Amino acid sequence: MSRKPDVPPTESELRLAVPEKWQSKLKRLPLLVGAGTGRARTTPLKATYFDTPDGALAAAKMNLRIREIGRRRVQTLKVGSGWQAGLTERIEIEGWVRGDVPVLELVHLPEIREFLTRDGIWERLQPRFVTEFRRTSREVRFEGGFGSALVSVDLDHGEIRSGSRSMPISELELELKDGDSAALFELALAIHREVPLRLEYRGKAQRAEQLSTPAQPLPVKGERPVLSRGSRINESAVEILKATQAQVAANEAAILETNDPEGPHQMRVALRRMRASLGMFRAFGDPELTEHVRAEAKWLGSALGEAREWDVYIEELHMPVERALGTGIPALKELRGLAAARQEMGYRDARAAVASPRFTDLQLNLGLLIETFSASDGRFDHLARSEEFAASRLEKRFRKVRKMGRHALQGPSEAMHELRLEMKKLRYAAEFFNSLFEAKKAKAFAKAAARLQNLLGYANDFAVSAEQLAALLDSGGESSSQDLAKAAGVVIGWHGAEMVQANREIEHAWTRFLDAGRFWPRPEG
Repeated sequence: MSRKPDVPPTESELRLAVPEKWQSKLKRLPLLVGAGTGRARTTPLKATYFDTPDGALAAAKMNLRIREIGRRRVQTLKVGSGWQAGLTERIEIEGWVRGDVPVLELVHLPEIREFLTRDGIWERLQPRFVTEFRRTSREVRFEGGFGSALVSVDLDHGEIRSGSRSMPISELELELKDGDSAALFELALAIHREVPLRLEYRGKAQRAEQLSTPAQPLPVKGERPVLSRGSRINESAVEILKATQAQVAANEAAILETNDPEGPHQMRVALRRMRASLGMFRAFGDPELTEHVRAEAKWLGSALGEAREWDVYIEELHMPVERALGTGIPALKELRGLAAARQEMGYRDARAAVASPRFTDLQLNLGLLIETFSASDGRFDHLARSEEFAASRLEKRFRKVRKMGRHALQGPSEAMHELRLEMKKLRYAAEFFNSLFEAKKAKAFAKAAARLQNLLGYANDFAVSAEQLAALLDSGGESSSQDLAKAAGVVIGWHGAEMVQANREIEHAWTRFLDAGRFWPRPEG
């Protein structure tokens, strides 16, 4: 081996799933063939991945493999959190080995080596799964509107095997060799216009672990980004947008493979946060690209909306009434059946949207936008520090909510609805920026804001339910229309009575919210 570097190399790649039937077209795609720096090479590759029986490496976000390349073998240890806003960025430590057993001496970073020798991890390593595929590779020089790059384009076709289980490999990896990472997304978008692609969030190691212990995908709540005090606001914007995209990605499988109502809900939350953050940060990015991403996020949120609205009606409005009164009003069950049919139509629409090429287009364009925010060429040096920007935006939203609240709480439902929407924007901004300020005050504000917003949400759900019930009555048969109308009236009456108490609680929650006050410094002037 050559002299070991002082700084470990990192890989930056975009991983995309490709339908097997499109592999041949992708190999001949003029976009890639014409921009290639040489002929494509096809190589058979077989790799054995190692871990402890209890998955210590996987838990530490590491994977270790020995790959056979002809008669030679190369050991690779990858370290890092992996997928971030489309790109996989990890430390990669490689070296040639003679046999089929991992060699600790090739791991030269002291902190990683110390971990691998702790608790006998290295001695407990054993083969966990095998990948075997053919890789067709070419290097492409790509010129995009936001950057240029030399990219290794690797098309893999084969399988992952773990015990008696197996799954196919059909994916495209775009690895940055030199240039701007934004060009990876532009190249992926250009390919996607010719060949349908899907972002692949899981590496081969992660898919193999899931193959060994298959489980139903679960909905995932978003993680609040931890921002650095003193950073430029564009740097915080990158972390916030990455968090929203990660939440969208994490709920894709739950929508496509289950009917769990939390899947569409959590993705819609992520999309609303995404749109709110893009509204705050639109001055930093390309205007056309920013507005395109915002519009597409709105489209996807709308496509998920029908499923979510009927979930809320059934679980939060209808079922409490049916559990209490259903034995005396049989038509409540029939009414629920009509709502469930609408709910299932909503799920079909949601799955169709998430499975569509348009969904991939949104993710790739958001990834591209994030990369333009990440530029280190000095174009953002004039921007405010994150704390200053956050305090300004929070103050603006807080004052607007406070002004609206004086009238909305005594006004019609439309005014309450507008207040609820503004409260959401304020809460999202508070969640984005709370790590920049005192934690205790931020927590008190968040608790008071959440209580108020939940109550306003119930009031809005009650207002919307009148339209939902009218739609259900229109779809019911003539013979049962009278009974259905009676059941609908019972639902409205039940929650109308509940709203009397809810309105009192809203008044109290509003006072508590104002008492909690700011957790950010009040801007001067």
